[in-house]
Amino acid sequence: FDAFLREWFDRFAFRSVSTAEFLAFLDERLFAGSRPPSPDVQAWIFQPGLPPDAAVAHSAAFDRVDALRSEWLAGKRTAASLPAVKWSTFEWLRFLGALPEDVGRERAAELEAAFALSRSGNSEVLFQWLLLAVRSGYGGADDRLESFLTSMGRRKYLKPLYEALWKTPAGRERAMAIYRRARRGYHPIAVDTVDKIVGWKP
Repeated sequence: FDAFLREWFDRFAFRSVSTAEFLAFLDERLFAGSRPPSPDVQAWIFQPGLPPDAAVAHSAAFDRVDALRSEWLAGKRTAASLPAVKWSTFEWLRFLGALPEDVGRERAAELEAAFALSRSGNSEVLFQWLLLAVRSGYGGADDRLESFLTSMGRRKYLKPLYEALWKTPAGRERAMAIYRRARRGYHPIAVDTVDKIVGWKP
């Protein structure tokens, strides 16, 4: 397979290739004219989603994070007892991303007290934390939320945060106040998206 990839890049470097050309090259160079039943190449290329023959990934590290999250949510351990200071970005995203949308102000405050998530320098972790804080009505992250929304222009972050803010009257007021300041610094595509969320009228 490594030799196949090397030949693919050497032969087709700096040019566009059609799907038909790729399939012909695949049959000629990798399958030697006899395509096996697995992998189901037609399903991988032409059908939506992952085919049934896709490998299922399993992570022992994620299993541990899931177990710890369940224990914390069940009140069997405190946030401070979580070994999260050693977690990778992906473990933090797994933990935060699978929490209930609204964990409540007290639970959010407990996480902040234990890990100072509002001071995270990792944009992915910080975004997940701010989204959780907004949905949980936790005001301790408000200053960081404002600085994030006025300094970060990526639509993947802006859209969910403004949508979450827009779900409550207080959140709407805050969203509009931030957006008035931040709008001129956003990319036009992000502006178009957030304009629709907040009903912006020039």
